[in-house]
Amino acid sequence: MSGDRSRGFSLSLGAQTHALAVCDGFGAVDGITIAEAALARLHGALRQRARSARFMHQLDRPKSAATALTSLLYRLNRDIYARSASHEDYVTCGASLTLAIIHRERTYVAHIGNSAAYLSRGGYVIALTTDDAVSFEPPSRRGVAVTANPPLLTRALGTAPQLEASVCSFRLNPDDALVLATKRMGGLDDRRTLSQWLLHGRVPSETERTLVVARRSATAPERVAAIEPVDYSPVMRVVAAIVALAFLLLLA
Repeated sequence: MSGDRSRGFSLSLGAQTHALAVCDGFGAVDGITIAEAALARLHGALRQRARSARFMHQLDRPKSAATALTSLLYRLNRDIYARSASHEDYVTCGASLTLAIIHRERTYVAHIGNSAAYLSRGGYVIALTTDDAVSFEPPSRRGVAVTANPPLLTRALGTAPQLEASVCSFRLNPDDALVLATKRMGGLDDRRTLSQWLLHGRVPSETERTLVVARRSATAPERVAAIEPVDYSPVMRVVAAIVALAFLLLLA
């Protein structure tokens, strides 16, 4: 995971079941940011459901899994909306949320807002989610573009009593990597850069997005491991060499 750790988490729900989530937004619930509030509630709900055999059986069937995840986010949205004191005429907070459940060979992604999920496979990065936002073209004055208004979210967590989340499922193959990001990648160049990072076993340590990354092992397909950011800058290499040398001297 890289970026702001308060906006994402990875969680083991069992020997072959893992959950990843990212969230970002505006406003607060009970005095804390909506991202922290939503992720804390989601984390607790997932841990509670992991103790239920019924939930694990639902994850074995794609249709039942989609229903279970939709219900989970519906309850989360209802709680956030009620605690935020929002109403039809005034919205106090809202958030984008992307949740992924990796269960054995299958992966389920539930999504709402302008966060995103990507699949890295064979050196290519594929977008798994669409952006629930509308951008308006900026007007121009004598050929010079004027700064546009920020994108308007058409769906978000906590802005209405009802929630319509998108859920998709796919097979996570050995050596695939699943990437959740609080913001969508800007273009193809961003995806190529991300793919290169993942191919070398690391994610960017400095980014405006919070990234949560999990890779399925090629040698042990039942294992799914989170990837921690590693800084391979020249300065950090020198520091690492000095630390290693000092450690060797202490052992001598």
